[in-house]
Amino acid sequence: MSSNYKELYKKSVDLGEQQKLRQQQLLYEQKRRRQLQQDVHRLVKDSDDDDDDEQEQSTSSGQSKAQQKKRRQRNKNTKNNHNDSKNPYLRLQQSEWLRHRPDNLSDWLLLPCPVGKRCLVMASNGRTKVYNKAGRIVMQLRSLLPGDGYVQKFKTVLDCVYVQEMDTFFVLDALSFGQQLLLDCDANFRFFWLRSRFDEHGELSERSNRNEKPFKLLEYYDFEDASAVEQALQRYPQWEANQPQLDGLLFYHKEASYTCGSTPLVCWLFPFMLPDVLNLPVHSGYEAPDDYLPSAALEYMDEFDRKLLAQRQQLKKSSKAIETVKEPAAVAADVNAMDEDDELEEFAELRSLLDHQRRLELGELDMDCSPAMTAPEPEPEPVVKPGPAPQPVAKPEPAASSSSC
Repeated sequence: MSSNYKELYKKSVDLGEQQKLRQQQLLYEQKRRRQLQQDVHRLVKDSDDDDDDEQEQSTSSGQSKAQQKKRRQRNKNTKNNHNDSKNPYLRLQQSEWLRHRPDNLSDWLLLPCPVGKRCLVMASNGRTKVYNKAGRIVMQLRSLLPGDGYVQKFKTVLDCVYVQEMDTFFVLDALSFGQQLLLDCDANFRFFWLRSRFDEHGELSERSNRNEKPFKLLEYYDFEDASAVEQALQRYPQWEANQPQLDGLLFYHKEASYTCGSTPLVCWLFPFMLPDVLNLPVHSGYEAPDDYLPSAALEYMDEFDRKLLAQRQQLKKSSKAIETVKEPAAVAADVNAMDEDDELEEFAELRSLLDHQRRLELGELDMDCSPAMTAPEPEPEPVVKPGPAPQPVAKPEPAASSSSC
């Protein structure tokens, strides 16, 4: 048994080292990408200036209007392509476990995260839509975010946690806010920009006819300010009257861009883990569960992931089983309806044949089956029927489709 624990510990330590290497590599790649984008901006600006000079010279030299129009169209296409490349692929940023204490903790920001449903809020074209993790629209509302409200020509995309009990959005991060695209900006700038915008627009945190649900910006703490971080970790509950409740703690690297998907530059810990992983004390109110051992925090992370994966797989199987049960039932209903229609059709043909034979015997029809033009048709005599005619069966209505929204 002890050898198994040693193997698990060794594996967890290896994962921690791998995470550190991935953090360094991703930081380098993001810095390089930002530098390249700055170079592209310079090239585009210089190109625009050169084109303007060329256009003036060509106009003065009597260059044809067709050539001038062609050059302007080429410049327009270049700008459009550049803008299209910056359109964000709207997926939520996902954190990883913080498996090691960073070499320089002052490079990180601390953000307490409430219990709720993670979502992406997009305000554009005079509407505000809420998307879940799968990218489905789960809510539409009116808000005062740029893109909705009074400023509809811009776009705002916020990374939020929706707390249903409070009917409030708590803002974690942003991909864009108004005219400012934040996707490729570092976390330090994104958080600063959000704070300044929310300070300017206090009406966002209030409920009104134009702002149907409040948007509250969560406070973050810089590890360079050790006293502020200590006060945050010793505060219990984290928010007044424990509304909302604290779920866990997010750790953002200051130089990290917003990554659509999982990233090692945004990490996660439960409050009771901080003394063991980061050697930072927390309030005694943040109690650990019974199955948590302070000396086995990394193993707890692995076991937590295994349980979560098993739970998701079980939920997926249950969903498939429900769909499998529904499908044969729907098929059987369709088959029964088709059989009943066939029986009705066959019985109608038999009744028509018997009636035709009887009328021939009575001389009501000629041999060519044309109706006689003499006496009016007498009342038909009772005919022995093969059985009671089944009543027409109403076709089953399609089952209402279930939606996760």
